[in-house]
Amino acid sequence: MSTETTKKSRLSKEIILPDGVTATYEDYVLYVKGPLGTYEKSFRLIMVNLKLQDGKIIINAFSSRKKHRAILGTGFSLITNMVFGVQHGYTYKLKTAYAHFPITVSADKERVKIDNYYGERSSRFANILGDTEVSVDGDTLTVTGINLEDVSQTAANVEQVTKIKRKDQRIFLDGIYIFEKERGSNGN
Repeated sequence: MSTETTKKSRLSKEIILPDGVTATYEDYVLYVKGPLGTYEKSFRLIMVNLKLQDGKIIINAFSSRKKHRAILGTGFSLITNMVFGVQHGYTYKLKTAYAHFPITVSADKERVKIDNYYGERSSRFANILGDTEVSVDGDTLTVTGINLEDVSQTAANVEQVTKIKRKDQRIFLDGIYIFEKERGSNGN
């Protein structure tokens, strides 16, 4: 009897929705709505069974195979991040570093523009994904949003666009680097 309980707990996980957060699931898309907005994610390619019941999201694995148990953990993590994001949000902070040529950074809704990187005349651009917001304050960039994947990928795009090629990165340190990741700070 105790063996069945452990096997069942390994094949099923549940997430209790906090107050102010609601979820709906239709056509393999999970919609989570909270105080900061609505976040939707397609579970068409993630092989788990989702069920909403009494303010809980129940996730079941397809079988007891190791692969399906791993996918169950991935689905659980994705949904947990969704619920946390619509409640509190995510913030990444980046700092510009330069030795000689001062880097100028500006942002609009779709991309981040980096000027005067190593004295280059042409600008470099990094894409902003989803509903992520980027604000520039001096030499600090703040990337905020409710979707962890979009926020982290936007910060990585900014960091990657200033990567130095064909030079020793221990000596040529110019660039924009992530220095802080915050969970639960939506900038308000």
